[in-house]
Amino acid sequence: MTSRGLDVLGRDECINLLRTNSFGRVGVKIADDPVILPVFYGMFDDEVVFRTDPGTKLIAAVLETRVAFEVDDRSDGWSVLVIGHAHEVRHPSPEMTAIQAPLGDIWPAGERARFVRIDIDRISGRHLVRPPKQTAPA
Repeated sequence: MTSRGLDVLGRDECINLLRTNSFGRVGVKIADDPVILPVFYGMFDDEVVFRTDPGTKLIAAVLETRVAFEVDDRSDGWSVLVIGHAHEVRHPSPEMTAIQAPLGDIWPAGERARFVRIDIDRISGRHLVRPPKQTAPA
């Protein structure tokens, strides 16, 4: 479906785009200010999962805060936005091994031994429709 120069992506296409990428951004609200933080992530079932260390993202998960998660591709002109609640995955958990698998080993320096999952309450995606190239008049 096209809307004002944007293709609106369906849920399945959004999930597929999330599965084929590994870098995104988590948006949380701290007091009155929104904060957007980068993360390497994976997908477990239909949830976004990532590793973190103690700090803003972990606090949001412990408090089961409503968060935004966004991933995009500048060269292809698409973005996917997830709205859901963050949850800490606590040790020991039968799902811990399964959650670790899609995360691979691409991590910045630091411990990052805590795991967070974001359930998907809402998901939306957009793809910019590039106008056809116009030739200059001769």
